[in-house]
Amino acid sequence: MDSKPKGEHMPFANLTWRVTASGLEDELLIADALSWLCGEPESIELERTKSYHGSKVHMITSKIGRRGAIRKALSNLGPNLLKTLLMQLDSRLHDDNALYFRLDLDSLIRGKLILSEPGGKATVKARLKFKAFPGQDTQQVVKDSLQSLLERAQTPALPDYEEE
Repeated sequence: MDSKPKGEHMPFANLTWRVTASGLEDELLIADALSWLCGEPESIELERTKSYHGSKVHMITSKIGRRGAIRKALSNLGPNLLKTLLMQLDSRLHDDNALYFRLDLDSLIRGKLILSEPGGKATVKARLKFKAFPGQDTQQVVKDSLQSLLERAQTPALPDYEEE
């Protein structure tokens, strides 16, 4: 019999945060906000490039592969945002065993975590990749993992999630 509580061994493969910003935006401010969110400053990568039409573009990314660091970063989201992700699991979990969500970039820069939908606003795109094995119910594995995170996130390190 497995001695670990349900969800204790969280089957995370990696967590990727990605922001695409125009050359007019302060990419260092965005990188600082992303570092604050993910809790792994050394994981931040900044690429300055040009768009197809020649304008400057900044790609700011963070890819975390260690389970403990992923757990910490996700716990930082706070209980309300994690509850919302649990409630919306059907629409956010894709066939590639990844959970997708976005945070409002302007709010993150101000120290607030607000779940956002695709559209006109600048966002931080999150992709949480899970390890799933044949015979496992991926949705249940993800649900158990998020539930375990929710229990750990009762005292978030970052400001709590707010409804728009």
